[in-house]
Amino acid sequence: MNTFIKKLSFLFLSLALVFTACENEETLNLTSPDPALTLQQPGISTVFLNFSLPDNPAFTISWNDDLTEGGTYNIEMDTASDFGAASTIGTSETNSFTMTVSEFNNAIVNTGVETFKDIPVYMRVLANGTVSNSILMLATTYPVNAPVITTPTDGSSFVLSIDNNNDLATSVTWTDPILDSSLDMDIEYVVETALAGTDFALPIEAGNIRNLSTIDLTHAQLNAAAIQSGIEPDTTGDLDMRLAATITDISTGSVLERISDPIKITVSTYMTSLDLSTPWGVVGSGANDWGATPDLPFFTTETEGVLAAYVNLIDGEIKFRQNNSWDAPNINYGDNGADGTLEEGGANIPVTAGSYKITMDLNTLTYTIEPFSLGIVGGAYNDWGATPDFMLDYDQYSDVFRGIVTLIDGEMKFRMNNDWGTNWGDDGVDGTLDEGGANIVVTAGIYIATVNLNDMTYTLEPIDYVWGLVGGAYNEWGATPDAQFNRDWSRPFDDIWILNDVTLIDGEYKFRANNDWDVNYGDDGGDGILDSGGANLVTTAGTYSFVLDFTDPTKPTYTKK
Repeated sequence: MNTFIKKLSFLFLSLALVFTACENEETLNLTSPDPALTLQQPGISTVFLNFSLPDNPAFTISWNDDLTEGGTYNIEMDTASDFGAASTIGTSETNSFTMTVSEFNNAIVNTGVETFKDIPVYMRVLANGTVSNSILMLATTYPVNAPVITTPTDGSSFVLSIDNNNDLATSVTWTDPILDSSLDMDIEYVVETALAGTDFALPIEAGNIRNLSTIDLTHAQLNAAAIQSGIEPDTTGDLDMRLAATITDISTGSVLERISDPIKITVSTYMTSLDLSTPWGVVGSGANDWGATPDLPFFTTETEGVLAAYVNLIDGEIKFRQNNSWDAPNINYGDNGADGTLEEGGANIPVTAGSYKITMDLNTLTYTIEPFSLGIVGGAYNDWGATPDFMLDYDQYSDVFRGIVTLIDGEMKFRMNNDWGTNWGDDGVDGTLDEGGANIVVTAGIYIATVNLNDMTYTLEPIDYVWGLVGGAYNEWGATPDAQFNRDWSRPFDDIWILNDVTLIDGEYKFRANNDWDVNYGDDGGDGILDSGGANLVTTAGTYSFVLDFTDPTKPTYTKK
């Protein structure tokens, strides 16, 4: 009996287990993921495209594919999530895809977007008719398309006149979408001219400005540009005009330059001594080694027949001559009696080193040579004269005084000859100089200071850097300020810096920006090519001049003489 009951209990238990197992099997949902082509979100969601690193990777995306049989994957991009205007930006034979900075920038630009920051970029992958999910990145691009000149229009004509020398001849205006963006970019615009049909083989700078879209050109400025481009004075000729837009990355020295399409204008010029082949110039051992370089030019003044020249001379002798030539019928003048009276073919005029204004009166055949320097003084520079003023150099190519100066927060003025006899301020804070006027308030920074004594205007243009020489051979590696370079104003389109007549002692030196070690150059190979952070340069005691050439940022050079 007990054995029967045990068997019966076991049977019921077995049936219960069977029914329970069947019930569980009906409710158990065992699944595996459907095969899919899945694009992974990359580690970055924002991409800043730096023009100075065009070949660096902008992004890398990857995907998992357990649906298709592989082969060729097409990568599509759009600025809208519906991919209504999708474009293929590349292909891959593997499960990843990389694009360089320049490639990605161009791909975004080609979509037609007119902004430069936080541009939505959607991507997906296609293979064998299968489309992956999409991912989103926000991109910041840099400009590729050149600005477009809007005025003057192609075919415009200008009749220039010396009577309207300082009047407006034309305003060069342009459109450039980057100016309307929220990007903090410092853009230099330069209006360039060239003789029509020369393809800008020798471009001439007619005017420049930063971060604005208009450059005003006076009759004098357009006339000078036309004559320097090759149109003879008192003639009519065709001039090509274009706009160069330049952005410089100070950390790398890389330059992004965009050149507009040119326009052609017709210009009627007038005779002026602003022509670089001016009828009168200063020549001599005290000026240009008797003609080894072009004579230092004279300029017309408000008085007919009276010419003036602002020059930096060294110890030596000078004369005045026509057309950079000693040959007849050109005339040269000297001074036989050292009495300020000019004689044709006369004796050389002795001079000592210094900055001078030379005035020549052809009506009376007399001349004067007087010390003349124009400098910056103030709490913002030299504690109102505790040390010498910062001297501006005369730029014979544009008839203005210029210099690159580092200022601190404070006030400043311009004055002549390190003396308060003649000084200028700005009463109206309008960029016009007033004799004895109000102090000019400035904030700390590096500036290109420009003074035009013809119309008594000035500008203080902020720049990012200035080059200097530092080392045990000069200032005990920074115990005092570096020997400062200046731009070579005669070559406005090249990034060339000059430092003349600096006295060094036996030792080593380097070149650096802004009296700081963040950007510095030496020479690892002793080959005249500058190397970032390179080896110290060695010198013996002496007085030297230096030229730094960063025109090709991939191969900067220096010369020493």
